[in-house]
Amino acid sequence: MMKRGTMNIVRIGAIAGLAGALLFSTMWIAAVLADGHWVLGEETLSELGGDRPGRLFFNAGVILEGVLGLLFAIGLWRALPRTLVASSGFIVLLLAGISLVGVGVFPITTGAYHTVASYAFFGLSLVAILLLLVPIWKSETFGPIPGAVTGAAVVISLLFLSFTSVPLAEAVAVICLLIWSLILAIKMLLPRGT
Repeated sequence: MMKRGTMNIVRIGAIAGLAGALLFSTMWIAAVLADGHWVLGEETLSELGGDRPGRLFFNAGVILEGVLGLLFAIGLWRALPRTLVASSGFIVLLLAGISLVGVGVFPITTGAYHTVASYAFFGLSLVAILLLLVPIWKSETFGPIPGAVTGAAVVISLLFLSFTSVPLAEAVAVICLLIWSLILAIKMLLPRGT
């Protein structure tokens, strides 16, 4: 059974995970609407953060999601058993969150800074989810269904990367990450065994 302090950290992380996913989704939509010309699958998400009408929505959404993602990662780590693999996944997930903040701080117009932050975010996110797959699956808090969602997020993202355009694969990977964090956050708020 989790101690009260741990339960509070898990709860805060879960709320941050929910808020981050919903907030970023809303800001992404707002950026698309403000832009009026961005096309899903033809342009990367980062194009929305460049010298375009919706850039403030997009870049602010990315930064906020990165910060809230750090809190989510801490809550997730506290919800998992203390293993080397889970702790390693947590550290890599934190680095992915920091990289995501970098994507918003250094929009696509900054060139190499943005490219490094963007590749770091996607690469670190993939590694983190792979490391967290088994701990999530075996956890009393999460179990097989969230474990399967974790695996599906990886498989779907890699299939799209292998067989479609980079802009479409990127959008699908982001959607998979948003769904993954929403499902885990909801499970973190529910009593164990439900």
